This record gives sequence, structure tokens and C-alpha cells, in this order.
Amino acid sequence: MDAPGTAVEQYFNQLIHMRLLTQVVVSDKQGNTILACFGTPGSMGGDVYGISGSGDGQEGEPPMESNVTVSGARYFQNLEQLQLGTPTYITAQYHDAVVVQLMESGGSILTLIGSRARGHCTGGLLSLVPQIHSTAVYTELLRKVEECVQ
Repeated sequence: MDAPGTAVEQYFNQLIHMRLLTQVVVSDKQGNTILACFGTPGSMGGDVYGISGSGDGQEGEPPMESNVTVSGARYFQNLEQLQLGTPTYITAQYHDAVVVQLMESGGSILTLIGSRARGHCTGGLLSLVPQIHSTAVYTELLRKVEECVQ
């Protein structure tokens, strides 16, 4: 891991070193890259796929593939300067699973999980959200959860 120039680079490089991310790319509104942090096979530990052999014939888990892209940001020195606000939703992909999470009123989190092998995608899961929100059962569930939290 090279000595980074900013606290943000140090933060992202540490996440990459911990194998929580594999790459981070930050670009401005014109699409110019202003920060890029990439994990290398050597920094991930183990062999070229990040799998460490234990010698007992069992293979380790392959590295998680992920990335973070922040677009429309200007030059910054720390994460607070990004002023990203609260995201509308968060997506993730784990092997075959596609996950979409949304923060609901009252602090509840709606999590939708699909399977890429069955043709599910982020857009498809997001298209279900208005239908879910319009059901009386879901509205009642949110109300009851909010009552329990208070």
C-alpha cells in the first residue's frame, strides 16, 4: 500500500486492504477521475485471486468483488467535504445475489434480494418498491414497527 496523499485515500486504501472493497473511483461532473484506489493481487494476500491456501486441501473464499463510484464531486480532503447526503437506496451484488436496501420512515430498512441467474437486476427490484409501498399490509407493518421503536 503506497503512502497516500489525503485522508480520504488512506481511508479507501484501508478498506481495500481489509478486502471490504476492491476499487474506489471518484470523478467530477465532467467525468474526470480525481481519485482512484485499486487493490492489487499482492495487496490482497494469498495467490492471484486473493485465496490463501491453508495446506489442507481446502480453498479459501474468493475475494469479494465490489466498487464504489462517487460522481459529481469536486476536489476534497476528507469525507465530510463531499457532502453526499443520504442515498435514496444502496445496492450490492454478492456472487449471484442482487441486493437493494432503502431507508423507510421510522428507521426501518426495506431489503429486496434477487437472483441474477433468474434475471433479477437492480432496476427490476427498484420497480417493485412503489408496488410494495402502496400495499395496506406494508403500510400497517411500518406503522407497527414505528410504534415499537417509540
